[in-house]
Amino acid sequence: MTQQSKDVRDAPDPEASGRPPHEASAPSIAVLDASALLALLFAEPGAERVADVIAEGAVISTVNLSEVAGLLVRHGQEPEQTLARVREQVSVEPFTPEDALTAAKLSPLTAPKDLSLGDRACLALAKRLATRAVTAEREWAQLEVDVPIELIRA
Repeated sequence: MTQQSKDVRDAPDPEASGRPPHEASAPSIAVLDASALLALLFAEPGAERVADVIAEGAVISTVNLSEVAGLLVRHGQEPEQTLARVREQVSVEPFTPEDALTAAKLSPLTAPKDLSLGDRACLALAKRLATRAVTAEREWAQLEVDVPIELIRA
């Protein structure tokens, strides 16, 4: 699992499509959960869908980016180079005070599925941007939150 046979560079170049590069706080198509980005980086099932989402336009929360970095470190990898490539194609959004309050309010709704702060940070960002959250976590499909959920695996 430490070999990265697919990475974010495999996603189509957004500039080649004539679209402007992503800017933080710009309207986006999807918010990536850490599990979705990790599926791409480790060439897991659903990686192709994540590459498509990134090509369409995606953002990730600083909280979820930190989760990805932590997992890379635990796998003996240096996250700086990998995350620099990610940041070339995925906008990174700060975890705002508004997001913190939204994540807190999501806690009772997500507790039965044992969602982490990182999971709720992703949902809070998707809610703030009025877009969908993209994840590999199947239990999100049963959540009753006001955020559209896209699973990358059937």
